[in-house]
Amino acid sequence: MNEQSILLFRKELQNLGYSKTVINNYPKQIRAFLNHFKKSFTEITTKNILDYHNHLKTIIGTRTGKPFSESYIHSILLSIKLYFDYLQRTGVIKLNPYQLKIKSPKSEERKIFTQEEIKRLYSKSNQLQTIILHLCYACGMRRNEAVELKISDIDLENNLLYIKKGKGRKRRVIPFTKQVQKDFIFSIEAEIRHPINEKLLNITGNKMYDEFKKLLKKAGLDNQKFTLHCLRHTIATQLLEQGMELEKVRDFLGHEYLGTTQIYTHIRMKNETINRQPTTDNLP
Repeated sequence: MNEQSILLFRKELQNLGYSKTVINNYPKQIRAFLNHFKKSFTEITTKNILDYHNHLKTIIGTRTGKPFSESYIHSILLSIKLYFDYLQRTGVIKLNPYQLKIKSPKSEERKIFTQEEIKRLYSKSNQLQTIILHLCYACGMRRNEAVELKISDIDLENNLLYIKKGKGRKRRVIPFTKQVQKDFIFSIEAEIRHPINEKLLNITGNKMYDEFKKLLKKAGLDNQKFTLHCLRHTIATQLLEQGMELEKVRDFLGHEYLGTTQIYTHIRMKNETINRQPTTDNLP
């Protein structure tokens, strides 16, 4: 019964247009939650959910060696809420056991790299890490978008990338520089044995993040709480500093709302030390 409900929940997430990460991870989180109590979803109580919340605070992540972050715990609770909301909405259950009133964690200030730090990353990167930098920094892509990018989505003649399934299923076109073009060609030729619809990176999102962490360590930036998404924050801030219109930056990033992009105007004002030259034109 549990497994069938989880599969139907997964299908609901697909129909609603959630990202591939959510579609894959939320059902796993629901499965772990139900297995923890060894109960059917019909037997879950509000107290069970509250106890699970407290249990999550005690877990040490196998990858990080640290307790789960507030934002990660919040995402797990959100998956549980959406699951029971779905079951109630479809008439599978009458009463929704999810009655927790948990505030969203305060988002940390978005960190960005300086131009010197970006240059240091490029100088220390191997071939795969260079492509990751190009995708997430020079092209401002999200990790999931980079992982899903196919060779056929790259127009090398016109220096354009086609994001066909961005966040919220938004499509967009991203231009790239000649240096990025050269590295893409080199990478594609190295993988020429693969068909044209093969993914450019051909790695998982976790593997991509691991490669980025290795690069941070090589560049001596591993103790500054940088994440892969900081590359996207950086290019957005730099484009605004270079005078690009807010609406164009929004389109470049694939934001649905202009207000989301406006966050970067605050980062720009707080980071006056960032070099104002267009870093993407100075890629090594």
